[in-house]
Amino acid sequence: MNGGTEYFWRAKGDTISKLRILHLPCNYGNAPWILSRAERKLDIKSDLIVFSHHPFYKNYDRNLAFEYYLNIPDMIKKVVFLKWALKNYDIFHFNTGATILDHFIWGLNYFDLPLIKKAGKKIVVTYQGSDARQKDYFIKHFGWGPYNRPYTWRDKLGDINKRMRIEKMAKYADHIFCYNPDLMHILPKKTEFMPYPSVDIHAIKPNLIQKRNRIMILHAPSKRAVKGTDIIISAIKRLAKKYPLELILIENMPHDKALEYYKKADIAVDQLEIGWYGGFAVETMAMGIPTICFLRNDDLRQFVSFKKEIPIVNANKDSLERVLQNLIQDSVLRKKIGNKSRKFVEKYHDPISIAQKMINIYQAK
Repeated sequence: MNGGTEYFWRAKGDTISKLRILHLPCNYGNAPWILSRAERKLDIKSDLIVFSHHPFYKNYDRNLAFEYYLNIPDMIKKVVFLKWALKNYDIFHFNTGATILDHFIWGLNYFDLPLIKKAGKKIVVTYQGSDARQKDYFIKHFGWGPYNRPYTWRDKLGDINKRMRIEKMAKYADHIFCYNPDLMHILPKKTEFMPYPSVDIHAIKPNLIQKRNRIMILHAPSKRAVKGTDIIISAIKRLAKKYPLELILIENMPHDKALEYYKKADIAVDQLEIGWYGGFAVETMAMGIPTICFLRNDDLRQFVSFKKEIPIVNANKDSLERVLQNLIQDSVLRKKIGNKSRKFVEKYHDPISIAQKMINIYQAK
C-alpha cells in the first residue's frame, strides 16, 4: 500500500493486536517500510507514516505532505497529528533521528519527546548515518572521508547541535539502534547495532548467470562524495582498457526501476569512504552479486558479532582497482562469493527475524 492512502490494519480474524507500532517520519533507504511490513506478517499492528514524499522510496501507509521549511500551518498540523498518534499507538519508532515536533535547522529539538513519555508510550529510535555522524569526530578518527574541506563554523554548529540532540534523545528513548557501526563511537552506550532490515529477501531472487561479452559492474550512489564515486569510475575506466567492461551507474532513479538494472550486474561496488555497507549492498548480495565495499576493520572488531561471515570483498581507494581486477578475471570466484552473499543475507538481513527481535524489545518491560 503506497501513495497517500489511509490504511487501517487488522490482524487475522479481525482482532486488533494489543501492540500498536508507528514508524515515522520518513522511509529513508526503505528500511522502515520493510520492517513495518515484516511486523505485520507477525500479526502486529504496524504503520509507516511519512512527513514528505521520498523521490526514490515511495512506500508508506500515509503521507502527511509537510513542507521542508518551517511554517505555522504545518506546525499546527503536527500538533494535531501528535495528539491523534498518542491515542492510536503504543510504540513510537523514529527513524533518522527525527521526531514530530522537531526541526534540526530551526533548533526545535525533540519538543514532543517529553509529551510522548508522559503519555506512557515507548520511544525507539534508529539512527541511519548522517543524522548522528559528526564531521569533527569523523575527521579526527577516520580522516576527511566524504567531507569537504575545510571544517567551517557551520560544521561546528551542526556537530554541536547533533550532540545535543543525541543527548536529549538518550534521556527519553527506551531503545536506541543504529545501522552503521561507526556510529557506535558517538552514540550512547545503550545503543545496539542492528543489521539493515531493508530487503524483502523473498521478493528478491538471485540473479541468473548470463553469458555476455562484457562484464557489467554496478554502482548506485545516493551521494557521490559519500560513496567515492569518482574514484570508482576512474578505476573502471582504467580497467576497461584491458578488459571488456561496462559500468551500470544508477543515480536519481526510483527504487523499483533501479532493481531491474541491478539484475544485469556481474559485480557491484558500494562505497569507499564510510566503512560499512548500505542497503544497496544488502540488495546486491541478496541477488547473489559479488559486492565490493570498504569495511573498517576496527569497527568490525568492536561492534559486529558476525564479522567473520561477511562475504563482501573489502577494498579501499588504494586497493579497489586490484580487487576489481581479481573478480573480473575469476568467474568461479564471483560465483562462489555470490552464493555466500545470498546465504548471508538470508541469515542476517531477513526482515522477519529482525522484526521478531524488535517485537520482543518493544514488549520488554
